[in-house]
Amino acid sequence: MDFRQRILTTMNHEEPDRVPLMGLVMDPATSGRVLGKEVADYRPLLKDPGQRGELKDLMNSSWTEIMYGNFADALEASINLGFDANWTIYTFMEVVEAPDTRTGLAWHDAYGRLWELAADEQGNTVMNYVRGLCPTEEKWEAWVEEKKPIYDTLFRDVADYHKRLVDDFDDRILPVGYACPGVFENSWQPMGFESFITYLYQKPDFIKKVIGFHTDLYMNYMDAVMESGVEVVLGGDDLGQKTGPMMRPAVIEEFFGESYRRISEYVHKHNRKLIWHSCGNIYALLDKFIEWGFDGTLTLEPTAGMDLGEVREQVGHKLVLVGNLDVSHLLVNGSRDQIELAVKKAIRDAAKGGGYILSASHSHQCVDPTRLKWMIEAALEHGKYPITV
Repeated sequence: MDFRQRILTTMNHEEPDRVPLMGLVMDPATSGRVLGKEVADYRPLLKDPGQRGELKDLMNSSWTEIMYGNFADALEASINLGFDANWTIYTFMEVVEAPDTRTGLAWHDAYGRLWELAADEQGNTVMNYVRGLCPTEEKWEAWVEEKKPIYDTLFRDVADYHKRLVDDFDDRILPVGYACPGVFENSWQPMGFESFITYLYQKPDFIKKVIGFHTDLYMNYMDAVMESGVEVVLGGDDLGQKTGPMMRPAVIEEFFGESYRRISEYVHKHNRKLIWHSCGNIYALLDKFIEWGFDGTLTLEPTAGMDLGEVREQVGHKLVLVGNLDVSHLLVNGSRDQIELAVKKAIRDAAKGGGYILSASHSHQCVDPTRLKWMIEAALEHGKYPITV
């Protein structure tokens, strides 16, 4: 089987020749080490007030090219490592002056979030969500009105970006288009969780209006991703934290259930498969994922208590499971023996009968390419069907 057949067979809960391998490579720190590329060190520019303006102008004038370059490298690195698939992500950001941040610059996204622009110890660009820009109903309304003109451009850029990556790489790896962030995150993060929850109880009609707006926007985003021809798409919302869902499942169902059903139905109408990403402890939401129509779920965060064997027992073969290899220790500084044991456990717990794609649980700049390679080598050794580990 080739990489495409392997992934699609698994998505149908059938056994391929071996367990498929999906990369979540996205950070230049990781792909640069695989490809032997020097990572651009932005620290001098960020420290120099005179040069910060040049950096801002450069990023704003060539954002789509920067995104393409990052993910072209990510796909090339994933191919070199031996993955069958890797996610591809497009996020729109505008660099703005932000005197209250450490570097004096920040990113605004299209939905009303402020992200800190900084660099780590190696000079890699780091992006962290800091706060929402629309904490009140009035500010949210004003933001949406101000940003209306950019959304068509955003969707056009999303479509062009994903199509370019598919055209350039799909003969060597399966690019998985990732529409992100999702309706839940886009609804609460621009106003902050405290304001969101307050409005949820005091002004539920306003929150439903926000959710409806972002659902329609997300459908257009997903449509733009699917224009590229990707056969498997990723959606995502971090609905969980370390100990459980961020809100009661009944409340999530009441306010977001219909949105998720619409998204699933739309993806299936276009004959694609939908994997849903969520960090955190999501045992209480897995049955909802099935009910909402998701084909699979990604992350299954082990440091949040997600055990693959327990998940498979709970959902059977109603969900394809993707992930679960720890990125807090295992794939950062774990030993080769530890990685092999974790891979064998994941395969033993979830792969029989198909429906499991092995991958890291997430990505960040400290994930070590050598340990990703050890993960892949262990999977190639122990992941052949029929499963015997």
